[in-house]
Parts: sequence; C-alpha cells; structure tokens
Amino acid sequence: MSDAPPAPDRTGTSMVPSLRMLLPNLIVAGVFPVVGYALLRSHVDSDATALAIVLVFPVAEILYERIRRGRFEPIGIIAIVGISLGLIGAIAFNGNATLLKVRESALTGAFGLLCLLSLAAPRPAMFYMGRLFATGGDPERMAEFEEIWQLPTVPRRFRIVTLVWGVGLLGEAVFRTILALTIDTQTFLVVSQIVNWVVLGGLLWYSFRANRTGEQQVVELLDGTE
Repeated sequence: MSDAPPAPDRTGTSMVPSLRMLLPNLIVAGVFPVVGYALLRSHVDSDATALAIVLVFPVAEILYERIRRGRFEPIGIIAIVGISLGLIGAIAFNGNATLLKVRESALTGAFGLLCLLSLAAPRPAMFYMGRLFATGGDPERMAEFEEIWQLPTVPRRFRIVTLVWGVGLLGEAVFRTILALTIDTQTFLVVSQIVNWVVLGGLLWYSFRANRTGEQQVVELLDGTE
C-alpha cells in the first residue's frame, strides 16, 4: 500500500470559484455600477459625480459579504479600486473619460501579468487565488488546501491554468483598451462588460474542465500506486 496522500474530494472545484458562486458578486459589483452610471450620467454634471454615486454598489457588496461571511470579497474590492481610479481620473483630468474607460483594463491586465510572472515562483498565482476562495482564510482549511500541492500532476495543472488566465486577461485588457480609445464612453461601458463576462466565463469554464480532468488523473495515479 502506498503512503501517498488521499485525493481530496473536491480538487476540481477548489482551484477557482464557480460562476454560480461569483454571479451575485459580479452583478452587484460589476453590472449595477454600469447600469447606475448609465441612468445617472445625464442627470449630473460630470463623470466624477456619477462615479461617486455608483460606488454605493460595490461598497454595499463588500460590507454585506463582510457581515455575512466575515471576510472581504476580492471582486468587490477590485470594483472599488477600479471605480475609484476612474473617479480620481475624472477629477484630475476635468471630466476626461479615458481613465474611466481603461481603469478595469489596467487592473485585469496587471493581474494577468502577475499570473505570468508568478510562473517563475515556487507556486503560481492561481494556487493562492484558489486557496482564498476555497478556504475563506480559515487556517485549518488553508492547511488542508496546502496538501493538494503534494498530489501528482497538481503543480503542473495549477501552472497551466495560471498561464491560461494570464494570457486571457492580458488579451482582454489589450482588446478593451483598444475599444476604450475608439468608441464613446456609454457604448464602451456596455460592450466592455460583455467582453468581460465572456472572457471570465470562458476562463472559469476552462479551469473547471481542467480541474475535473486533473482530478480523475490524480485518482487514477493514486489507485495505481496501491
């Protein structure tokens, strides 16, 4: 009998959250601010004012998740940072919408670059993202998640998924930046959300499928060592 550790029951879903899990956060932190901005912009005197008002959505989402789960959700924080950058840019450049339009591209592009750079580290970025979503910061669950790294094929799988996320997010950032420079702000806010959802949904689907396949491989390899 081999001393290899048993395969966790949920290696396929631990790496990244499911789209169903993320959907409420995406709607509140991503869709509501865009819809709110579209409805408000014609009734206020500047982008800065509209942006300041729609900050209520990601702030409320962060506070709700903090009270309900006792932790801060990354999506809400990212939305806060993105809208705040747009707000600062709108104020600093007297209503210029360029920074408003590229703020999210800068964030997703930066994370995509971080993913690619992390491939040179002992563990890639998506391992830590998976641990964050799977454990909620609970020390005991984090220790259990760390054991996944010791299973056969798992390090390679995390690195491949991290590579795909890095390339995908960088590509999305470049494409959305091109859109930001070529179409008007209102149209861009709608189109960019569609692009964002398609890319994110594709990455989550790929990660889920890669993990399901990887989980089966781990079980087969461990069974073969018994």
